[in-house]
Amino acid sequence: MKKFPYLLVLILLTALSACASSDKEKDKDAEKEEEKKEEVVEEKKKLPICPQVAIIRELATVRDYGDEKPDLEQLVSVSRMESIEGDCEYKDEGIDIAFGLGMIAGKGPRLGGDHASFSYFIAVVDPEQNILNKDRMSVEFRFTDDKKIAERMERLHVFIPLGKDKHETGPNYQVLLGFQLTQAQLDIVRAKEDEGLLKK
Repeated sequence: MKKFPYLLVLILLTALSACASSDKEKDKDAEKEEEKKEEVVEEKKKLPICPQVAIIRELATVRDYGDEKPDLEQLVSVSRMESIEGDCEYKDEGIDIAFGLGMIAGKGPRLGGDHASFSYFIAVVDPEQNILNKDRMSVEFRFTDDKKIAERMERLHVFIPLGKDKHETGPNYQVLLGFQLTQAQLDIVRAKEDEGLLKK
């Protein structure tokens, strides 16, 4: 008869021990999950930031007067680079940059038709300010329904060859954009304010 209470105590102690052990395992699992989350955060912090992608302010606007003097009545068309948005991905062989370039164009009094095109460039500059690559491109706008304003988002892609061992220098590279201006057009940009044709 005396054995039953003793056995009951043993069973209760075993059950309590099992519960305590289960709670400890849960705590350990929770700690491991927390550690994993912290490791992911730390890894993200270690990733190099994207190279700067920027519009050269002085080359952000182009005005086409044809062969005429720079006067509003002689304006054929005007365009402006307005925004950049995108992201990059570091790969073993380099940095892959994808972004959108937001642009706007205005129809001038001398534009014959509903199309206007402009030349622009994308240049990759290294940390020492050397131009590694410069691509010349063109963008075309179409004016519809007698509207004098047209907008466009150019989807662009740039790849910078850069070995994995040099990824930390990635943020020191630049991707610069601007219109391909003649000296005469550049002088006009420096001398003139926006004529107001690009107001939405």
